Amino acid sequence: MAGLKRISAADAKALVDSDMGLLVCIYDDMKFNSGAHLEGAVPMSAFEKLKPDLGKETSIIFY
Repeated sequence: MAGLKRISAADAKALVDSDMGLLVCIYDDMKFNSGAHLEGAVPMSAFEKLKPDLGKETSIIFY
């Protein structure tokens, strides 16, 4: 497992825009659905479902 590191918002956006990163909101579904998320993000519940199919090259960006 690779180590955790902080990245800038610009780097996170570049990864997501290039389809090399997945933006994951750690809020529960209720708070996520209330608008407490960034554009392009998925809630933690969706991430759990996607996780088995993600490639090893995909950067996971939690916020």
